[in-house]
Amino acid sequence: MKCQFDIALSFATENQPLVDTVYHYLKAKGLRVFFAPSPEGQVFISGKNQREVFYQIFGWEAAYAALFVTKDYINKKIPMEEACIALTERRGTNTVIPIYLDGTPLPGKLFDPEQENYFKSDNPVAIASLLAARCKQPAPSPSAQTEPQMPDGIHISGNIAEKQVFIQNLIGNLDL
Repeated sequence: MKCQFDIALSFATENQPLVDTVYHYLKAKGLRVFFAPSPEGQVFISGKNQREVFYQIFGWEAAYAALFVTKDYINKKIPMEEACIALTERRGTNTVIPIYLDGTPLPGKLFDPEQENYFKSDNPVAIASLLAARCKQPAPSPSAQTEPQMPDGIHISGNIAEKQVFIQNLIGNLDL
């Protein structure tokens, strides 16, 4: 199934300027990006039930979902709904990319930064480069994923990102 978007960006409004810059870099790299405030995003959601549209986009209409996680993000209803949709619908596919802007973790320890790789930068170009590189890789097919069999017919599988991104103030230069 061909996705309508290569990547969908989920963020708190407080982080919109940074995410807007990432959006423009991703567009310049030729990616199809869902960014709700963009003109394309507004056309896509205009006149529709926003909750249903976000369910489709973060569930299956985008090949990848990037979550720009901050304290503001986890305290807001809509971004956390987007995260829950992405994490639930994409379970086991490695297509959710959490980006920790201020070190605030996702609730419930969905991702363990001690166990995963991470990237430190406050540079939107570096973030966009990482996301673009990830999107250029073929997205895993959901049908190719297998869930481990649990006792009593319970099926469980984790959603572990291949890379986690921590965005923090960086002292010195970042060579890209």
